[in-house]
Amino acid sequence: MSKAALCVGINKFKYLPESSWLHGCVNDAEDLAALLEAQYGFASSSIKVLRDAKANKKSVMAELNKLVDSAVDGKSNHIVFTFSSHGTQIPDVSGDEADRLDEAFACYDINNSGDSWDPDTVITDDELATLFARLPDGVLMDVVLDTCHSGTGLKSLDLLPGRRPRFLPAPTPRGP
Repeated sequence: MSKAALCVGINKFKYLPESSWLHGCVNDAEDLAALLEAQYGFASSSIKVLRDAKANKKSVMAELNKLVDSAVDGKSNHIVFTFSSHGTQIPDVSGDEADRLDEAFACYDINNSGDSWDPDTVITDDELATLFARLPDGVLMDVVLDTCHSGTGLKSLDLLPGRRPRFLPAPTPRGP
């Protein structure tokens, strides 16, 4: 089985105050990359790790596209994407969210645009769904989102034939 992975960890952010920086995300990316190599047979040459300033949105999306392209081209039939950073929400512009908010994942260059986060500096659940929809049948894809709002970050995949996200929503109390 051919394998490829992208592991992203962001502790520091270009435009956020230091009080908003994180402390373990880069370690997460490095540890997950090492685990994939040591325990799951991924070649070190097939694992890309992006840390802090190297993990701006443009770079992350470029590497994610390479990862998906490797599967589309038949070069990889098991791909892994891990992302450890801040998570947030931005206004839903496509109209597919009941709460009118898209889940979004903060890249190194996260910045605001008025009273919301700039969509050019975060990765949205819609962008991930569009990208991962290109995967052919038979490709094993593992995604680990270690962020706030990550529980529904891949929910749009429910709409793709043959895909089964492993998300269990929190129970909600119901009246009698």
